[in-house]
Amino acid sequence: MDPEAELTTRETRWELWAGPPDFPYWYATASTDTPTVLLKAVTECISDPAPLPRWREDTFSYGEGKAQLTPIRPPAPSPLDVQRAAIRRAAARPTASVPRWSTTSQPATGTRR
Repeated sequence: MDPEAELTTRETRWELWAGPPDFPYWYATASTDTPTVLLKAVTECISDPAPLPRWREDTFSYGEGKAQLTPIRPPAPSPLDVQRAAIRRAAARPTASVPRWSTTSQPATGTRR
């Protein structure tokens, strides 16, 4: 197959899809020039039966009823969770007034030239 035609037409060397043939839920295509190691890695990832963590907002309505959604809790807070909690705690504390002093000096009188 002509690699240029693969990029400009709907003809592909590799096609991966999931779901019924008449309406796949997911698909990907790759050209002749796609490295075999990349195709192997993608194939292994999509065929792995282990659950895949996703944000609920990132699941699409057309997948409803086709995937099992199970809430999970991380075993420990991530660094981002720790940072967000610190920001929330700092925002909840009342702001204290801090005394301030001026460090300016008086202009000298009777200066010589």
